[in-house]
Amino acid sequence: MDDDEDLLEMVSMMLRASGMEVWGLTNGDGLIAAIEAHSPQIILMDIYMGEQDGRQLCRKIKNSTLYRNLPVILYSAGNIPPASITASGADFFLNKPFDMKTLVSKIKQMTGVMEL
Repeated sequence: MDDDEDLLEMVSMMLRASGMEVWGLTNGDGLIAAIEAHSPQIILMDIYMGEQDGRQLCRKIKNSTLYRNLPVILYSAGNIPPASITASGADFFLNKPFDMKTLVSKIKQMTGVMEL
């Protein structure tokens, strides 16, 4: 999830090229509905999305009894205090720009998909 549609499309294309199924959102308004509709294995989202903060959205997921075990990777180009990542409950954090190979490897590790 990212409000930067170009980055969202680029990351989505790279993940699809790695054999992953991807659903993208440009804001958090439909996050829970998208989780319910698609049953994702992992959530990847930017911290700064206009008026929404990915850390708060992550906290919402992690406070849910239904979705608390759903892994969440947050990313940002901003100077993010590590304590705010910990407080969000995120499972991993990446600084932008991030290496796609690192992202794909981390997603596979967190979802239990073996590298070929």
